[in-house]
Amino acid sequence: MEKPSKIKWFVILNPHAGSGRGKKDQAKILKTLHEHGFEYELKVSEYPKHTIQLTTEAIEQGFRHLIIAGGDGTLNEAVNGIFSQTVCLPEEITIAMIPVGTGNDWIKTFGIPNDYKSAIKLLQKGDTMRQDVGRISFSENGSAKTCYFANMAGFGFDAMVAEKTNRLKDKGRTGIMLYLQALGASFWKFQTTKTRVIIDGQEINELIFSVSIGIGEFNGGGMMQAPGAVPDNGHFQVTIIRKIGLFGILRNLTGLYSGEFVKDPRVSTHQAYNISISSPHNIAGEADGEILGNNKFQITMISQKLTVIFNPEKYLKFR
Repeated sequence: MEKPSKIKWFVILNPHAGSGRGKKDQAKILKTLHEHGFEYELKVSEYPKHTIQLTTEAIEQGFRHLIIAGGDGTLNEAVNGIFSQTVCLPEEITIAMIPVGTGNDWIKTFGIPNDYKSAIKLLQKGDTMRQDVGRISFSENGSAKTCYFANMAGFGFDAMVAEKTNRLKDKGRTGIMLYLQALGASFWKFQTTKTRVIIDGQEINELIFSVSIGIGEFNGGGMMQAPGAVPDNGHFQVTIIRKIGLFGILRNLTGLYSGEFVKDPRVSTHQAYNISISSPHNIAGEADGEILGNNKFQITMISQKLTVIFNPEKYLKFR
């Protein structure tokens, strides 16, 4: 890979990431990029889904190297831009993260440091890999929709927690307590429903609390919802939690952060390429924290088509 000084990077900065940290730290981030010899063009993401538009426009202008200064949601939008454009193959684009978000879950699997200077130094080294991407098909107001995710998608309780988390972020809440508060508030409102999950042809039709589909291992600010997920092995790690109750949630709370919760008999894990999820009343969904609404969903694997900068020394070693 070319040295950063020979590459013209396209930087997308989300000022809203990290409950406003992106805006507060913008000058610091840009100064650090300059000090490390990066040549770049900057665009600021101003509203939801703006990063999708900025990404596709950058690719149309000839950029093939993107830096995302934001959180998991900003990365998700960039990935959707990469996979919705038709100018070049998705794998021809190299994408890098400068973590600014609240949870920063994608970086944990890929060994990206959670501070600007260290992340930019890693970016400067330029080690790349091709990770898998998930494609989700569903309908919205009668129209067929497709979206993509690079880390994890959640259905049922997971989606309700993600929606509550986003609302708390909008109010300026940050930190690990944000996710625990969202989890607690969601539990009292959530109704476990009969859900049909088909995993590579194998059908599960039971009372389902949540379904997590992982490319990376983490979501929810460090919860290891998909222990054993490997982002470049060509299949998802699927975690299904059946009806579990409040006591079950409390008993497994610490296990959510270590991955030990999968030992609970109400939890099962699966490897899969294709998953369909449906319910008589439809089911809530989210992808990398972005809310998809209540639908029936079809999730398929796109193997090793997203080129990302990563840390080979710490890849899959975050614990």
